[in-house]
Amino acid sequence: MDFFDRVVSTITNTGKDLGEKAKETADLAKLQMEIRSKKDFIERQYAEIGKKVYEQKKDEAESEFEEIFLIKHTFEEIEEIKSEIADLKGYMECPKCGAQVKAEDNFCPKCGSAFMQERDDMDIIDL
Repeated sequence: MDFFDRVVSTITNTGKDLGEKAKETADLAKLQMEIRSKKDFIERQYAEIGKKVYEQKKDEAESEFEEIFLIKHTFEEIEEIKSEIADLKGYMECPKCGAQVKAEDNFCPKCGSAFMQERDDMDIIDL
């Protein structure tokens, strides 16, 4: 009977040890996730500070931050790409309000502004 008591005792102790290890592992994972969450929060705050600095300094001719020039240049590239997409879809930008308008429209559906269509085709005159 002594043998079985030792086996039961060993199993019970092992179960308790495993339970404690599982709790430690869960607590450790929770703390690591909390650290990751705090670091993500800090990164978002850095980004917000960066946006504020950019907004304050974007119109300056010279800046101590090269990144401001790079951001401005990238915004310009994005606008060029948007324009290319609009051209491919057959849209143009309203010169008054900036809304996307079908190229064949004569009026902006957003602001009502009238605009002339440029004609690429030329009338052929026989001489």
